Amino acid sequence: MKLTVILSIRESHDEVAALLDKAGVRRFSTVSIRGFKKNKHANLPNWFGENAPNVKTNSIMFFCFTTDEEASRLIATVDQHNLDTGQAFPLHAFVMDVDQHSQLL
Repeated sequence: MKLTVILSIRESHDEVAALLDKAGVRRFSTVSIRGFKKNKHANLPNWFGENAPNVKTNSIMFFCFTTDEEASRLIATVDQHNLDTGQAFPLHAFVMDVDQHSQLL
């Protein structure tokens, strides 16, 4: 089992939901977050607002539990989306292993 997370600006909600569906993910949750960028030189390349100074972004975090295959499809789908759109605020996706979890009822 994997915990898959996608970060985006709030305005991309419907696009991300469609990408999740395209990757075969039928259940996901979201959390509203606010991203801040206080200096122009971030250590993380291509992070939100990399090309815009002094940015506050209304962002959203999507998270879902996936199989290995779904997680791989989703990362590939997000990568392709970012290449195709060239948005100033690209989607960021990552996958974490879930080593243990409570009993699923």
